[in-house]
Amino acid sequence: MDVLSATLAVVIALVCLASAVADFKMLPRIVESMEHLRVPIRIIPALGVMKVAGALGLLIGFWIDALGSYAAFCLSLYFLIATGLHVRARDSAAHTAPAAVLFVLSVVTFITSL
Repeated sequence: MDVLSATLAVVIALVCLASAVADFKMLPRIVESMEHLRVPIRIIPALGVMKVAGALGLLIGFWIDALGSYAAFCLSLYFLIATGLHVRARDSAAHTAPAAVLFVLSVVTFITSL
């Protein structure tokens, strides 16, 4: 794992863990966002679990390269879908940008981890 890949893995893992905490707490802004995106509220905790799994995969990837690559790939798909949901809901650029940036960072992490 090179420096760029490692740095991005840590940044994305931290963002995912913080976001997962917000999901598990069912913060009002998260619930409102999911309602706006037409995502069922009942799956918010499952989204948090996915983020924790992705973050752990990225971090364990420091020792098991293949797992880190796989986690980066899976998070790329997660954030691609999230970006698509924001676009479908005609969300503002400010609300769509975090998912889109995390998508790009996840893709770069995946590519640099190969």
